[in-house]
Amino acid sequence: MSKVIYTKKGTAVLKLPTTLSFKNKNIVDFNTYLSIFDWDFNGAKLIIDGTSCTNANYQALALLIQYIWFLKSKGCYVKVFFNKDSALGGMWYRLGGAGTYNVLYNSNENFRFIYDKPMFAIRNQSSDIPTALNQILDYTTRIRMDLISGHESTLRYIISELLYNTLEHGYNPDIPSLLQFNWYKNKGQLSFIIADLGIGIKAHLEKTYPTFTSDMTALEASIKPEISGTFGAPKQPYEGQNNAGMGLYLSSNIGKTLEADMYIVSGKGLLHISPTDLTSDTLRKPWPGTFVYMTIGFDKFKTFDINEELERLRQRAKAEVKARSDKTVSQEVTINMYNYFGSNCEVKYEAIKRRDKQILPALAEGKTVILDFTNTETATHSFLVALLATPICNTGIKAYKMIKIVGANSTIRSTIDFIFDSYTGD
Repeated sequence: MSKVIYTKKGTAVLKLPTTLSFKNKNIVDFNTYLSIFDWDFNGAKLIIDGTSCTNANYQALALLIQYIWFLKSKGCYVKVFFNKDSALGGMWYRLGGAGTYNVLYNSNENFRFIYDKPMFAIRNQSSDIPTALNQILDYTTRIRMDLISGHESTLRYIISELLYNTLEHGYNPDIPSLLQFNWYKNKGQLSFIIADLGIGIKAHLEKTYPTFTSDMTALEASIKPEISGTFGAPKQPYEGQNNAGMGLYLSSNIGKTLEADMYIVSGKGLLHISPTDLTSDTLRKPWPGTFVYMTIGFDKFKTFDINEELERLRQRAKAEVKARSDKTVSQEVTINMYNYFGSNCEVKYEAIKRRDKQILPALAEGKTVILDFTNTETATHSFLVALLATPICNTGIKAYKMIKIVGANSTIRSTIDFIFDSYTGD
């Protein structure tokens, strides 16, 4: 059981801190906030005690609602206590928090928030997203027009991209995604959060790419163009849709143009995109899905044409993808075995010659060697040892990544596996 959750008279209690916010002494601190949640809690009942909470942030409350939904989806009874006349009680009312359970269980229900604190459950593209975007656009046009005039379409674009991302990449059939949007008049600042409890960015990318070392490295990759797309991933529940992986790339770069602060959290990964810098970190506590928290100071808004900016970013993305593709090609050497040795690979001298001429130099440069055995019928053990033994010994355990075998029949594949095991063992 989490250190935050304790037992009182046989019932588990989660006591909310005095301040429920992403900020600690005016510094964004997700570690402290995320320590509240125990994702391994499996009790039948949980009381969330907010009676001591005197200060809160609307976006932080939105994530608390998703945690409540998570517990409810596991069959846990959850009761939230707070003083109705307290600051927390007032915020809960303005968000429409009283409808938390109805929204979870009824797909036709959404939050009945007070007008200036909009919050939306996002479950489908055809109705929830257009409804949320239209209401937010209506909401923003009532903000001081001298601040926001001309940027309504830019805001809509960013939020739209992130909302489609949360359904295409973070879809959870049991728990809706959330959007909470807020205008802080005293600060001249707009903040919003889009959160889901899907599989997370790392697991999503690993459907298409090799395993990432951490959530942090996966996040760093996700904001590059054409990385986080749905090509190669299961299409359910959006059969037939292919996303090119441009959403995070475009929204994060437009955010930089707006001089906004954007935080992406997924698993234990944290990525902060500021106007001048990009920093990443590993958190102590996870958020199982993904959330994007963004703050924009209207006094810093730069005037620009959104369509021209998008075209500029797309051209930059095109160049970046091409450079990445060229680099990938240059880092690989493919040897078509049939072209060099015919359908029967059996002459050791020819194997040694090809090894010394192509394989060893490529590996010495750190390149990946791809041996394509398509249309090859046989390959003798002695031929394969002559071809592979020295390269494997030179690279050690890295040989499994640096030497790739494709198109080999089961007999050839079995022999190659035996050679790898023999020459990478102690």
